[in-house]
Amino acid sequence: MRWMFSFAGEELRVTSDLIVFSNASGPRVWYSNEPCPFTDAVSFARVEVLWDNAMSNLQPAVCYWNNMPFPNLDGSERFDPFASSFFLLSRYEEYTATAFDEHGRFSGHQAWGGAASLCRPWADIWRSGVHVEIRKVFPDYNPAVSAFRTVASIDVDSAFAFRYKGVRRTLVGAAKDVLRLKPGRALTRMKCVLSNEHDPFDTYEYILDTCLAQHIELRCFFLLADRSRYDINVHHRNAQLRERIEDMRDGGAIVGIHPGYESHNDVRIVRSEIARLDSILGEKTLHSRQHFLKFRLPVTYRRLLECDIRHDHSMGYADLPGFRAGTAHPFKWFDVERNEVTSLLVHPIIVMDSTLRHYQQLDALEAMQVVAQLKAEVRNTGGDFITLWHNETVAEQGDWVGWRAVWEEAIKPE
Repeated sequence: MRWMFSFAGEELRVTSDLIVFSNASGPRVWYSNEPCPFTDAVSFARVEVLWDNAMSNLQPAVCYWNNMPFPNLDGSERFDPFASSFFLLSRYEEYTATAFDEHGRFSGHQAWGGAASLCRPWADIWRSGVHVEIRKVFPDYNPAVSAFRTVASIDVDSAFAFRYKGVRRTLVGAAKDVLRLKPGRALTRMKCVLSNEHDPFDTYEYILDTCLAQHIELRCFFLLADRSRYDINVHHRNAQLRERIEDMRDGGAIVGIHPGYESHNDVRIVRSEIARLDSILGEKTLHSRQHFLKFRLPVTYRRLLECDIRHDHSMGYADLPGFRAGTAHPFKWFDVERNEVTSLLVHPIIVMDSTLRHYQQLDALEAMQVVAQLKAEVRNTGGDFITLWHNETVAEQGDWVGWRAVWEEAIKPE
């Protein structure tokens, strides 16, 4: 409920005392299934199911209020904007989910309204709808509108394409290039290693300069996990990797940890990887984004809090773009099982490069159209249009030729 009025610019008071309610100055909202005894109050019916202490395996149908879809949480077809927003922001449906993808992730196609429900920030839109209803009764009510801005975020899964991989990995990689009929790639690989040619994935200066020139906030997340099938970065003690991390921090970027593939439910692994970044930066790491966007609620977020992480940037789907939590605004994570607001601030991501290229099989032009549509949605409701790209996907190499322009368009502040 407090989130619903977080931009109103007024203090929110919650009371069950009729006298206090009747004497209150300013807009009044009656939130109950009982008839409102006041003519000068806005009334919303209350959906009871989310107020139960026991978790319910909700799979709500889609209903409509003022042409806006909402989850029919209790079968009554009554629109409760507070319960509906809580359902999305808390990710309630993920607590009781039993089906996950090959990486153990909750899929966007499993969301309450399927892929169609992710195209718009419904929690933000519902909030605007509530404010419209309040203004009908209280014409002077004029809540502040949050600003729109773009935020660039970069995941560094593999800091370098060819350099600093060691003799064995270099020779095996070159052999695979030849077997796959990619002699040009094998030649580039050997030039990078033997002739100190510029590595294609070494795009950090370009990324930083592009963001600085347009005053765009940049956030970079570095993978420092031990090597495994899905964790293929250079060793965390590599001097060039450490230099790139320091360069991004010194250039003004927020630098965070990118916890490895096996870290999402093991606090010892997370703590070890965070300590590595702490030692490089000489300061406490506060920001994190899960590798592969692999997390499970509430376990992963509790582990991050145990490690003193205060900002998570994983709230997005790998398989679909859009609004996983129904909002483009940062919000405090609510632990549903413990019934408490935590200190972890969640920053939703709206679109990821590999979602468009690999999951949806779009070309650069089609991807740019999707980005433009999502960006327009955020501009209409305010909030942060956060994109997730990778250092290699702006390198104009291989499958990613033409995608640098998509990134540049996505992060434009206008």
